[in-house]
Amino acid sequence: MDMGLVIAGAIAVAAMVAISVYGARILPPGSLVPLHHGIGGYNNWQPKTLALIAYPAIGVLVYAIMLGATSSASSNGKTTPAIIAPIAMVVVAISEYGAVRAAVRQNGRSDD
Repeated sequence: MDMGLVIAGAIAVAAMVAISVYGARILPPGSLVPLHHGIGGYNNWQPKTLALIAYPAIGVLVYAIMLGATSSASSNGKTTPAIIAPIAMVVVAISEYGAVRAAVRQNGRSDD
């Protein structure tokens, strides 16, 4: 495994943890944070603690799955580029940031 991919994954996890800490600090107790962005907007609102722990956990899981998928050879002997794994984590981090912003708006806070 390429050390650059490990570093990129660690940076993405650190970003997700930082977003979770920010959300925990800025959102009032009892707030809800969405875990899914569907066609009509955010849905599946969960308690803040659960959601803010779930996003980094989901990011690490996605990273592991993507690294496993990109490192195994396909039927034609070619592998997909491993850079897809950190890109997938960045997408999860962006989704988490959007969810925290939606939760801030839902709670009537604008001091983000």
